[in-house]
Formats: sequence, structure tokens, C-alpha cells
Amino acid sequence: MQITGIILAGGKSSRMGSDKGLIPLNGKPMIEHVINHLKKLDIPIIIISNNPEYEKFGLPVYEDEFKDKGPVAGIYTGLLHSKTDTNIVLSCDVPFVSTELLQYLLDNSKNNRVTLPKLNGKIHPLVGVYKTDSLPTFKEHLKNDQRKLIKVCNHLNSCILDLSSHPELNNEALFKNMNTQEDLKS
Repeated sequence: MQITGIILAGGKSSRMGSDKGLIPLNGKPMIEHVINHLKKLDIPIIIISNNPEYEKFGLPVYEDEFKDKGPVAGIYTGLLHSKTDTNIVLSCDVPFVSTELLQYLLDNSKNNRVTLPKLNGKIHPLVGVYKTDSLPTFKEHLKNDQRKLIKVCNHLNSCILDLSSHPELNNEALFKNMNTQEDLKS
């Protein structure tokens, strides 16, 4: 299966106070942790961001096709620039995601347009597998100013994988995103 890694780094980071993907965590920018997990899958990686500073990571960086429309626009842009049918999408602020989780999602995504993890009743749409053929649905929602990613995913009849029965993946830390300075300290 040909796969592209898409990292969303276009958020405004208003609660953090600065571009959170570039904030150091354990000695390196937060996005670098995410990049390293994707590199273990040996796949091409692209970054979606309006900040040219992300070019320093040596990966292709694409600006949002639809400005200020949140992660729906980021995923749309990533799918538009992907050269593969299958894409693993991650936000830049999930440094503790594991390669095992990503591989599990990929292994269970073959017949689904969208495959998302669920843990303790919460679906995590910014850690998921998205097929390029869902592009028209994303574009339609953007044109109708629908910015809620979970609504787009519901429209695509997403496959939801409950991780509670998988001891190695039943871990809230995998989805811990860094939104505030307090998150970084903890």
C-alpha cells in the first residue's frame, strides 16, 4: 500500500501563544517528534502550514488552499497534494503518538475512506487515515463553510476503531495534544 504522511501545522496556536509545532519539547520542536514517528513507517511526508519556517525540516510544505478554515482545510490541502491513495493525517501537536498506533490504523483502513481511533468514548479525527477519494466531500463542506471535521468524517461514514480492547494502544497519552504552556509543563 502506498501511503503519504500529512502533518497539519496550520493552527493559530492562540492558547499556546506561539506556533506550537515549533515549540521545543524534550529538546526538539514538537513537530519533529511527529515527523520521527512517520519516518519509522518509511513513507513520504508533507507538512500543511502557512508558516514558511516549517521548510527547515526538509519536507514539502504547502499552504492551505482555503484560508482560516481549520483542520478541514488542512486535510483537504494535504489530500490535494498527496501522490498516494492512502494518507495518515496527524496534527503537529501529538508528540506521543506511537508508530504502533499508526500501523494499526493503516492495517485496518483498506476498505474505508476514513479510519479513526476512539478511546474512552472520544474519537480522535486528527490522528487518522484518510483516502484521497474523499477530496470532493472535503471540498463540498469547505464551500458550504462547514468547518467541523467530525461532521465531514460522519458524512464519509468513517470506520471508528475502538482501542479499549487493545492493551498496547489503550493509552490516553498517545493522543495528548499540547495546546497550552500548562500542557507542556505536565
